[in-house]
Parts: sequence; C-alpha cells; structure tokens
Amino acid sequence: MGKWEMSALDAYTNRVYKIIVLIIPIFCLCASTTITTLHFIGWYPDINETAMWLFDLSDVIYLSIGIYFIKTGFREDGIVYPDKLHAAKYTMAVIVIIQWNAISYIWPFTDFWAYCLLFTIVEAFFFDVKLVAFSTVGISVSMFISWFLKGGLLLPTEDNYFFANMTFRMVGLVLMLLSINIITYFGGHFLVEELEKYVNYDTLTHLLNRRSMDNYLQAAHRQAKTGQATFCLMMMDIDDFKKVNDTYGHDCGDEVLKYVAHTISSGVKKNDYVFRWGGEEILVLLNTDFDTALAAAERIRADIARDPVDYRGTTKVPVTITIGVSPYTAGATIQQMMDDADAKLYYGKKHGKNQVVGVLPDENGGNGGDKKDKNENTIKTPALAFGLLPNRA
Repeated sequence: MGKWEMSALDAYTNRVYKIIVLIIPIFCLCASTTITTLHFIGWYPDINETAMWLFDLSDVIYLSIGIYFIKTGFREDGIVYPDKLHAAKYTMAVIVIIQWNAISYIWPFTDFWAYCLLFTIVEAFFFDVKLVAFSTVGISVSMFISWFLKGGLLLPTEDNYFFANMTFRMVGLVLMLLSINIITYFGGHFLVEELEKYVNYDTLTHLLNRRSMDNYLQAAHRQAKTGQATFCLMMMDIDDFKKVNDTYGHDCGDEVLKYVAHTISSGVKKNDYVFRWGGEEILVLLNTDFDTALAAAERIRADIARDPVDYRGTTKVPVTITIGVSPYTAGATIQQMMDDADAKLYYGKKHGKNQVVGVLPDENGGNGGDKKDKNENTIKTPALAFGLLPNRA
C-alpha cells in the first residue's frame, strides 16, 4: 500500500483512535486513584507513600502522552498518520507492561496475577495480533521475573498445595493469554472481511465499488506500460432500465441489477475485476487482449439476453445490455480508455442496443474500409469479428 493508503482494519482504527489511545491511560489513572484512595481511608496503610506518589505521577504522564498522540496524530483531513498510529499502539503497549509491573510491586496480594487478562484485553480493541503478542510476552516475562524478585508476596504459601497452586496459575495464565491472542486474530480477521464488504463492495450487487476501482486500474495500467501485460475495459449498461423500474417497480429493478451483476461476474476470470460504476452501469477490467475481451463481452451479452429475470415467480422480465470495449494502446491513459469505452457504449445504445461495440465508425459511416450491411444496419468488421455486433433483441 502507498504511504497514505489504509486497510479496512486501519480505517476502523482511525475511527476509534481517540478512544483507544485514551482508554489505557484512563484505566491506569483508575488503578492509581483506587490505591491512593484505599490508603487514605485506612484500608491500605502499609504502602510506601513515595512509591504511591510516583505511581500517581506516572499515570498523569501516561494521560499526557495519550493527549499528545491525539493532538498530533491527525492530518488536516481528519485521517490518522499511519506512522503516528503505529507509534501510539506500541507506546500504549509499553505503558501497559510498565503499569502491570508497577502494580505487581505495590499491591501485596498473591492473586494479582489473575488480572493480567484485563491488562492485555484492553489492546484487543486494536485487533493487532503483533501488538497483543508483544504485550503478552512483556507481561508474561515480567510476571515470572517478579515471582523471583518478590516471591514472598506474589507467590502462594509453600505448603502441600504449593505446586498444585502454581500449576493452576501457569495453566490459567497460558489459557487466558492464548485466548486473547486467538480472539484478537479471528476478531481482526472477520472484522476486516466485514469492513471490506462495506468499504470496497456495493451492498446490492456485491460488486467492487468505485472507491476500490482506482487501485486495480492503476495496477493494470502500470503493468501494461512496462509491457508485462495488457488489459481492456468494458463499460456496460442495462438497456431501458428506467422502463423496467417504471413498469415493474424498483424492487424488480434491484433483482435485474443483481442478475446482471451475477452473470457478468460468472462470465469473467478470477483475475478480472467487475465494478459497479453507478446506477445500472458496470465497468469490467479484463486482463486480456482485445480479441479475447470482445469474445468475453459477446458471451456475457448473449447469456444475459437469453434468459429473462423471473420476478417473484409471476413475471418474466426480458433484460439486455449494451457493451463498449476499449483496449489498452501505448500511451493511452485510464481516463482516455474509459472515455473510449463510454463513447462506444453510447454509440451502441443509440444504434439498436443489445450489442457489443469494439470499434466506432468514422463520421462518414465507414470504418477504415469496412462495408455497411443494409439489412443488418451495422458495421461489419472483418478484422474484429465482434467490433460491432448486430442487434439481437
């Protein structure tokens, strides 16, 4: 991805950046405030006050760091800088590990280890597996070190149940930390899938939308310019779609759109891409040569025209499409190709519909020496069999 491009997961994180960056320092403040309050009401009299005040001060610093990331993390258009997002994530992870250690050495109760899940689960909101794994390792290592340095307070009493207690702790720790890492992985994985559907796909037709189109077109164009591959663009439009809506209703129009989208998607290869351009128009990126693209366009046109849409089991709605095909030529820009495909689509709509247009005739009605067939009222192109196909409606 480019410097400013974001995945769907990053787009989600961008929306909740302020909450996530602040929630960890606020949790830290809650911990220090709780300990300080317990000390002053006499429920926790034995704490070292110097350590307590340093603990309180550190949590104020954590909150200041969170505010700093919020104040400096956004571009003018409201998007979080990717490098600032990365720095904020791992700064919060370090704060969590420090906070865990601070409380471990201040809090004199042997069962505090059970709260490690709370410290780690906060970061699951980032849905970043590497981040949670980093925190998991940091907390686990520091916990084991604390057991050696301060075992008298943090470890259970050495009695007949000591080894059973330690085994239970170890198994519990491993299962808790493993669970949060698994939740983070699958949560992020499925979240990305769902977000991608809304960010990059049209919800009605399940085709890629215009937002995602540019990256695919640019990638194909770069490869074509270097001579590594070639591609074609097909601009498609459903014939008389307004008439379908007016005659049968918009629900029927939606069914027609879904039928056309499904047929087109089924008629192209896996390395081709189908986009809903807008309304009833569909753009297809075919990673193939012009002749193959024309053949594919004709096959799709024929498949759609062959079977009417069965609307609610009572109405048969005939559907046809017109297609303009534009091949990549040396020096052509994406916009020029799209304009070319659109011009061919418009010509086909104006001259009978339900056809594939690959070559436009010149202003005098000819096409580079091709002859006009009076019966079929179309341009016959010997070199390009589907240059302009006759109306079969």
